[in-house]
Amino acid sequence: MQELYTKLHKFDLDYAIKLEETDRQFIALKELINMQSEKKVALALVVANSIICYQLSGTWENYWEEFSLYFSSKKISYENIVSQLSEFIKQSKNNKRFIDTKIKRLEKVKVALELLKNKEEYFYNNMTELRDLLAKTMKQKITDKTIVFAVKMFGYVGRNIFSFVAYPKEIFIPIDSRLTNLFEKYKWEYTDINKFYLDLSQKLDIPLLHLDWIVWINYEELMK
Repeated sequence: MQELYTKLHKFDLDYAIKLEETDRQFIALKELINMQSEKKVALALVVANSIICYQLSGTWENYWEEFSLYFSSKKISYENIVSQLSEFIKQSKNNKRFIDTKIKRLEKVKVALELLKNKEEYFYNNMTELRDLLAKTMKQKITDKTIVFAVKMFGYVGRNIFSFVAYPKEIFIPIDSRLTNLFEKYKWEYTDINKFYLDLSQKLDIPLLHLDWIVWINYEELMK
């Protein structure tokens, strides 16, 4: 790990935040919030969409831009989030796979959305509780990619509605192929990938969800 830490130690949280604001997904969600009158409902919409954001048929950036464009002109409410998202993915160009399974996941996440209603700012200030609520509702692990990714996207939207809040340090990073490759290269005596990144995050003093985009942007250099 020490070699990876040496390559990353020059970066800090401010750098991570500036990088995140160049993320096409962040920009797409900012545009959605600017266009939506129901800004707090959009937080729940984004959480629900994150739960079905896997096995995409297009890039993640293209999918979130498609999502933002579609919902910018829609009247949304807590009552129609699931039905509108279901209709959206049926005609989406970038999320064509496992439609029936994803619609079932949307039906399942309704419980969490009901508990989120009128408590959006509370959960934004207590994102660990949102993670736990989603994991319990979906019957998944708190480290699962869709769970932590939902919190990340919730945070992206939240900072465009409320004042900035950093991601909690105890929320894990969404593990993808790039993070797996870096782990295999630098793991030393580590056998648990989540423990590896948690320790790296603590050493760098950068929350894992903020470290995520730093690693993504600098991946090619880090793999040399």
